[in-house]
Amino acid sequence: MKVIKETRERFGRFFYRFPEGESAADVFDRVSSFLESLWRDIDMNRLHHDPSHDLNLIIVSHGLTCRVFLMKWFKWTVEQFEHLNNPGNCEIRVMELGEGREYSLAIHHTDEEMQEWGMSPEMIADQKWRIHAHRVIGMTTVPGTSMHFLII
Repeated sequence: MKVIKETRERFGRFFYRFPEGESAADVFDRVSSFLESLWRDIDMNRLHHDPSHDLNLIIVSHGLTCRVFLMKWFKWTVEQFEHLNNPGNCEIRVMELGEGREYSLAIHHTDEEMQEWGMSPEMIADQKWRIHAHRVIGMTTVPGTSMHFLII
């Protein structure tokens, strides 16, 4: 087991594949497919038959899959993932929709909780920003040029 842990540290927790197992990168691919299906089902109103009621989803999974899900959702890097801790048994992580229509962990959880999970100060600040964030989507042109930028 010591050799496996040393090898895992050398390759990184995200990329190391246990013998007869899968890596977090493998799980990332599966979570990506799941999220695409979930978003499609939400867009097609397959999960929400009564528009007068809010849609709430509960996803129950293993710790690694929970961390990878959050990584994918919030676009965290592999380096940020490497610092995250697995949730404890029966521990919950609540993503709640903020005023600006962005999901955030900071609505339901304290800074201290997020620090204990291994989130950096930058990741926590991003979660706080998401509470009130308003994404603006549009195109703009730099004056005097033909350069166009997408504003997100």
